[in-house]
Amino acid sequence: MVVAHRLKLSDQIYDRIRGSIESEEWQSGMRIATELELSEQYGVSRPVVREALARLKSENLIDSKRGSGSFVTKPSGGIVRGFRPVGTVADLIHGFEFRLSVEGDTARFAAARRSDAQLAEIQAAAGLLSEEGMDENFGDADFRFHLAIAEATGNSMYVSTMTMLRDQILFGMRLTGGMAPPRPDVRVRIVRDEHRRIVDAIAAKDADAAHAAISDHLKLARTRLLGFEPTADQF
Repeated sequence: MVVAHRLKLSDQIYDRIRGSIESEEWQSGMRIATELELSEQYGVSRPVVREALARLKSENLIDSKRGSGSFVTKPSGGIVRGFRPVGTVADLIHGFEFRLSVEGDTARFAAARRSDAQLAEIQAAAGLLSEEGMDENFGDADFRFHLAIAEATGNSMYVSTMTMLRDQILFGMRLTGGMAPPRPDVRVRIVRDEHRRIVDAIAAKDADAAHAAISDHLKLARTRLLGFEPTADQF
């Protein structure tokens, strides 16, 4: 089964700008156009451009200097590339299988190592989840929550891995949002409750509880998406 994947506008602009950086059409140190100029160039609104630029900045591909504009700044370790797009049910299952391995340890280390400031970031990200429905913004907020946990480990390899998984995670969230039951507002409340359990464990610095909470969350998310619980020998 091939799954259609429709990118939202900010993701499309992100892909185009990132492509220009990867191809070195936009070279390191180059000053890039303003938000207004980019919005006119790509035929989209400034908020769309702003969201794309924020994502590029989070990946250290661009940087802003007050009064000077934004510049291309490729990371010293090279550009982090993502995994291939999800195309089949097996891809979805393999993605959750991988996330269970990675994010279980991510939550464990976050609970053991997080600072008060990092905990505040995790709590703030959890608070971004809206009960208005599982729209595109909900997926972005959900990813921000999982990324904040990775950042709290103090291990940049976990952060890079989560960044590479971004498109797969958002795809699963958007696919779940288009399916029923339960109603979108009910699903949002369920996810918020699951996130709250993860936050509480990290706040308490209980590494085992954090590992268990995020593992349960990912398994339940997988079941919500697939409608069944895959066995270890499937796919």
